[in-house]
Amino acid sequence: MNQIVDDAYTVTSNLFGPESGIPWWAWVFVVAAIMFKMLFGDPKTAREVADERDQMMLGELIGDGGKNGKKGNKSKKNDKKK
Repeated sequence: MNQIVDDAYTVTSNLFGPESGIPWWAWVFVVAAIMFKMLFGDPKTAREVADERDQMMLGELIGDGGKNGKKGNKSKKNDKKK
């Protein structure tokens, strides 16, 4: 067990320690590249933006305030109870 811990410590020291051949800024680049999707997200296409705008405008015309039918669903539930 001690051999495994010593090997892990040696590998970690060689990768991140002051004598490693990899500079600190390279590790920042690696982490940013791995988490790129989470940091910046996927860009929307023009079609997705247009569809979202159309849904909001349709919601305003219908009168739900752009909440994608939440108010309309609530009123339907109340009508069923009566």
